[in-house]
Amino acid sequence: MSSMSFNVLIAEPDFELSDIYVLGIENTFQDSNITRVASFKDLKAKLNASGNYHLIISEYFRDGDEDIFSFLDSKSLNIPTLTITSFTEAEFINFERDITYHLKRAHLPKPFSYVSFENIVTELSGPSSFVQSRTAYKKINTEYFLRGTIALCDTYVKLSDSKFVKVIKRGDTFTISQIESYLDRDINYLYINKDDLDEFVVNAGEVSFLKYDPSTPAEHLDIAQKSIMTLKRLVGNYGISEGSMAVVDSYVSNLKKLSQGSVKLKNLLAEREQMTNYLYDHCYLTSILGVEILKQLAWGKKDNIETIILTSVYHDLLLEDESLARISSQGELLKAELSDYDKNIVLSHGRLISETLEKEGINDQNLYEILVNHHERPDGNGFPRGLYAKQIKPLTAVFIVAHELAKKMEEYHYDLEYSEDIAKHMQANFSKDHFEKIVKIVDKILK
Repeated sequence: MSSMSFNVLIAEPDFELSDIYVLGIENTFQDSNITRVASFKDLKAKLNASGNYHLIISEYFRDGDEDIFSFLDSKSLNIPTLTITSFTEAEFINFERDITYHLKRAHLPKPFSYVSFENIVTELSGPSSFVQSRTAYKKINTEYFLRGTIALCDTYVKLSDSKFVKVIKRGDTFTISQIESYLDRDINYLYINKDDLDEFVVNAGEVSFLKYDPSTPAEHLDIAQKSIMTLKRLVGNYGISEGSMAVVDSYVSNLKKLSQGSVKLKNLLAEREQMTNYLYDHCYLTSILGVEILKQLAWGKKDNIETIILTSVYHDLLLEDESLARISSQGELLKAELSDYDKNIVLSHGRLISETLEKEGINDQNLYEILVNHHERPDGNGFPRGLYAKQIKPLTAVFIVAHELAKKMEEYHYDLEYSEDIAKHMQANFSKDHFEKIVKIVDKILK
């Protein structure tokens, strides 16, 4: 962490919402150095390692009698902190002490306006040489444009501090090749007018100066493909071969083909194809990691690859709530404190989708085996049956490891800085019996 940068720690579980915070910081402060984490645990780990941050932007994390503020106080860290949360003031341990009467802390309820965010972080930073003068244009990470098909406002490329050239007109449909051409030329930011940004970025978690039009012609590429392109760039620095990505693309590029003639499955897959959240990305990333592990174990025959990819696509198809899809162990299931209905959905979704596939004429016993057991763990801490390593078949073990690795990569926002932490987690929880050689492949992927 550089003393010559404006160091910001962002702690937010929602990746797209975290993107909005990054957008705000990059447009408010020059020479910003941003660290992103997704949980209270990781926030504390970062602050235990270093208190050299100029600003913290965080969800309101609370664990029993400890919250983010009591933790900061216990470490004597008087770092300016903005909490952005759906929690009400009454749900804070002591809102008045920690927010109202504290000069270096502020609070924004979700959803929030971009203008409010910008004003508060500027005020919290105090007199600072890092604060940028307000300009007529705001920069947007070019990769954000892979998430839409229509720009709702004029978009510019910056040639110099005083010269901006319009490259996408308001209302124009743009192509993925157009966006990739900017990235290939290291044009990592596009710009929109300040007033447009203030107007369109109005709700937390929405990059709403873009729009997806489902009637967009095929040559402009659909939203699912754009999500895949974004994900490829995020995981591109890991040890994953282009061959593995190409194999997965050949199956997943059109999910509806995997329905094998079933109208019911076609409709389910069509719904999933329009999702760009955790559920969709998790399917794709699990496929890539599963195929890479198979290839490095020399288990990459066609039947195994097809089974891993199909399982990746189908395993959470009956889950609509991504918070339920993130639960992967008995401990997490207990901590979630779910209703009986939601708990039953989590425990049975693998069995239910396998029964659905069987009724729709898809017959693959290995597929069924993995679907039913994909939340088992080698230490017996999985569900629904609490199996141990020796009770879990090798191909199922590959999927279980790929599934957990995908989850951890997503939790850490695909940040290579956390590769060692992920490797330690996988070693501690999965390196048992025949899982051990699979986890060794994980180490190669993460290095």
